[in-house]
Amino acid sequence: MAIVNHAKREINAKIVYYGPADAGKTTSLRYVYDRIKPSLRGDFKTLPASGSSLLFFDFSPFEQPVFAGYRLRIHVYTLQGKVANPAAWKMTLKGADGLMIVADASAEGTLLQQSVVEVRDYMGAYGIGLDAIPVVLQLNKGDLAVSLDPLAVAREVGVAGLSATVTTATKGDGILEAVTTLSRMVMEQIREREDLAQEKCGTLSRKDDTEKEYSSGGNDLAMVAADIPKAQVDVQTDVGPLFVSVVHDMIAVEGTTICIPLNLSWQGGTQRLVVTVAVASEQVVESDAR
Repeated sequence: MAIVNHAKREINAKIVYYGPADAGKTTSLRYVYDRIKPSLRGDFKTLPASGSSLLFFDFSPFEQPVFAGYRLRIHVYTLQGKVANPAAWKMTLKGADGLMIVADASAEGTLLQQSVVEVRDYMGAYGIGLDAIPVVLQLNKGDLAVSLDPLAVAREVGVAGLSATVTTATKGDGILEAVTTLSRMVMEQIREREDLAQEKCGTLSRKDDTEKEYSSGGNDLAMVAADIPKAQVDVQTDVGPLFVSVVHDMIAVEGTTICIPLNLSWQGGTQRLVVTVAVASEQVVESDAR
């Protein structure tokens, strides 16, 4: 659970990259770290952890406060290589607000199945199910796999409800999209916190700013989103039809502004967008007919 420091008006959230050796966890972290504005990230650090190496860094996604005047800082962790001592993973996963399950897409499905079972057991020890925490299934080494359908893979390993995406960490393909998706999910969950309660449309308006920053590569965004196509959904539609649904229970109105959240889905991925509509009346001046 994210730690809120009300005195400093700061929120600290934790994301863990979980997976077996050689899946691409370290390469993924390095790629993300290298594309964060230096002024908004901490040092990339390594510490010994129960016989393994703990890699971690922290960063602020935005230069300005995001949640009603609270700044957000995200701490990213993983364990490098093969982890012989389960206690290392259990300790690393403690307090996680989001999980990135990294798997080798070119390897046998049993390895991914094993990873899912293991992380489910680790989180279960803290009383947390995979359906209660933001999780993204990152199928790495997609360039070595043939005809890979991430949603089908998720179903096969028993996590059909998870967001799934294909990446190639060595080239950076899909890495920022994956961490962006997970970060959004974590931020959405934080917004539900009672101690950070805001008026509904105010939350969505801030979320709309977030969506625009992520997709347009604005200067306030820590990640260099220029590597992500601006029309991400259009790029993906060549793999199948695009489905759009309105999240009706989150539509909000504030004054003359309407906030409409949309869920976009296609074969191989999903995305949440928020459309903000400003309503203005138009005055019609009638003149006498001559």
